[in-house]
Amino acid sequence: MALEKEIETYKRELPSLLKDEGKFVVIHGDEVEGSYDTYEDALKIGYGKFGLKDFMVKKIQATERMLFFTRDICPI
Repeated sequence: MALEKEIETYKRELPSLLKDEGKFVVIHGDEVEGSYDTYEDALKIGYGKFGLKDFMVKKIQATERMLFFTRDICPI
């Protein structure tokens, strides 16, 4: 699975990241680069700092929003 280390870092650092809830965090490996007001800003910083190396941009949220889909959806 891609970004395992970044996901683990996000989960580990979430309690301290919650001070910036609603913002977007940039994570590369075990490093939290920073949090930004918009997804676009975070993505720009991520590419600027890490180039094409793996990094993750994620919205900081105390509770993950789950989306459910079913295969039994019939078009109307």
